[in-house]
Amino acid sequence: MVKNRFNNLTSKQWLPFQKSWYKFDSITELLIKNILFFTKVDDETNRSPNIFIDADDKVIKQLAKDELLMNRNFITKKNLEKTDKLDFVIFNLLDIPGQKREADKIIHQLLDDISSIQSKIIHRKFILILIKNEFNKGKFIPRAWELAKTLQQYLSLKDEKIGVDLREENLNQEKQKPNYYKTKNDIVYSLYFRKDERSKFDGMSLKHPFSYYNTKQERAKIFNRKFASWQIVKPPPRKKDEILHPAKYPEVLIQSFIEHFTDEGDNVFDPMSGTGSTQVAALKLGRNAFGTELSEFFGKIANDRCKKETEKTSLFEKKDVKFSIKIKDAVKISKKDFQPVDYIITSPPYWDMLNMKGAENQAKRKAKGLLLNYSDSKDDIGNIEDYDQFLNELVRIYFNLFDLLKPGKYFTVIVKNIKKKGSNYPFAWDLSERLSKKYILCPESFWFQDDQSIAPYGYGNTWVSNTFHHYCLTFQKPGSVVK
Repeated sequence: MVKNRFNNLTSKQWLPFQKSWYKFDSITELLIKNILFFTKVDDETNRSPNIFIDADDKVIKQLAKDELLMNRNFITKKNLEKTDKLDFVIFNLLDIPGQKREADKIIHQLLDDISSIQSKIIHRKFILILIKNEFNKGKFIPRAWELAKTLQQYLSLKDEKIGVDLREENLNQEKQKPNYYKTKNDIVYSLYFRKDERSKFDGMSLKHPFSYYNTKQERAKIFNRKFASWQIVKPPPRKKDEILHPAKYPEVLIQSFIEHFTDEGDNVFDPMSGTGSTQVAALKLGRNAFGTELSEFFGKIANDRCKKETEKTSLFEKKDVKFSIKIKDAVKISKKDFQPVDYIITSPPYWDMLNMKGAENQAKRKAKGLLLNYSDSKDDIGNIEDYDQFLNELVRIYFNLFDLLKPGKYFTVIVKNIKKKGSNYPFAWDLSERLSKKYILCPESFWFQDDQSIAPYGYGNTWVSNTFHHYCLTFQKPGSVVK
């Protein structure tokens, strides 16, 4: 039996925390769960862990009185001098003001605080920061991402969890129809950093990579409502031809975006069509469906599925829709290939993760005799081993679609951040930063998975979450506003 050296939880208590998304209606309860996970009361040495916390005084008092947190010491700036060792550090930035100047002031103070206490943080212990992104007057400010990318230069970015804020004060939001694409502001980022052998603390300063490029959305469409900031999607079992593809995303998810961003008769496009999930979803909703596919094998499956869908649609619903999926490398798409499109939605390879040996899902597919990766083609960006080269090639593909998309229209990419060989690669954030040089970055939303088995990664030694959330990144093409 594995001895738990990390905290005082049983294996049964440990598992729920492994899921990378959660809901909460109390900051105090959220912090209790984190403190119980990241601290250990050691009966052998009779030592009580020290927890530095920068939060509301009322919350700190509630934590100090809670019976579950007995034999733990709570340290604030007022009594910091009395301790020389910190087992866990918490910063709550959920109430950060919307104004950039005031927000930057608070975050600069956070960096100063981390610098001043870093010598007291025990080696390989964790820091938790709670923070939200901001949407203000049509402009999306990814404050959580900027802070994470800044701190990643000085500490190990170990993980993230995505929280849904169900507190009463967050539920009562304005109800009028938004002039911009907007989501409910109920997403919280739990960012986890670790002080370890990679850490360095010289010259900590806040970076604003997104602010250099990102601009305000253009008023191209009056939306009937805010879009859901998160969805739990449980797709039906994949059909025989669909299961052949190693990385398919659910049509139910795609339909929710197509319905929000388009009208009947609009043109929907996917440059990496796979087995045609985007096109089938579009056709079902009375939209025209277009795309490209690198693999002739998957392209045939996609075209066959679309043909069946149009035949079914014509027979029962009499919708005049059309489709075209070309077997072509997405980077070679030109305006001559397709008519202008009203919306693009796609999901690229998550780097070369399908080529990683030993992955649990890969083992299951191998046992069933299914394809483990998408292809062995040199043109397949999912086979690129270097992360920056992969990103550059993907951005080149998406920039190439710029002229195909109508001005003022939207473009959604479904991705997730990547853990590989002990390191975290913030794929979603890095892609957003690069694409915002040409497109307008809009508020994010999430696809949550709730039908996956939780694996006890790191049990008893450290924390590695099960990544059950995907980023749905949306961008707008600037230019002439269309009605």
